[in-house]
Order: sequence, then C-alpha cells, then structure tokens
Amino acid sequence: MDAFEAKAFRLMEMIREGRERILELEQVRKVLEEEKADLANQLAKQQNQLKQLEKLVNNSPKEFSKPTNIPKIVNNKHNDAGTTAELKQQLTAYIDELDRCIAYLSALS
Repeated sequence: MDAFEAKAFRLMEMIREGRERILELEQVRKVLEEEKADLANQLAKQQNQLKQLEKLVNNSPKEFSKPTNIPKIVNNKHNDAGTTAELKQQLTAYIDELDRCIAYLSALS
C-alpha cells in the first residue's frame, strides 16, 4: 500500500508541476502575442511612412529629376535677363522643395 501511495503522491506532484509549467507557458505566449502586436503596429507605421515618402517623390515637380540647362546658364558669361530669371526660378523651386523635405523629415522624428 505504501508503494501505491508513493506513486499517487508522485503523480499528484507531476500534475502540479505540469500545471505550473502550463501557467508559465501561457504567460510567455501572452508576452509574445503582445510583442507581435507591437511589431505589427510598427510595421504598419513604417509602411505608411513609406507610402507618404513615395507620394512625396511622385508628386515632386519633374524638373527635379532632370536638371535642365543650369550648367549652360552658369557657364555662359553673357547671361541675359531671361536666363538669369530662369535660373533664379529653378533655384527657388529647388530650395522650396528642400524646405518641404526637411519639414517632413523633422515631423517624422
């Protein structure tokens, strides 16, 4: 009878340890699910930022992607009022676009 009681006691102890292990694993699962949700939120935010940056790039004026005849205007020592005005206009547009980019990047941080 003592052997039976010892086995029963060991089984009860194993059951108690098993339940404790289940509780520990459930806590670990909960932490991992919270971490997964946080990572999903971070991913969504970064995807949104990427879309905004892509829109910014796609909406920027096309002259920024293809420099025009600025080197010719700068190298030409006999600039007339028209080419000088054109150069000023293009430089102003570049500066405005840079200011918008800086403001946007500052808002992200």
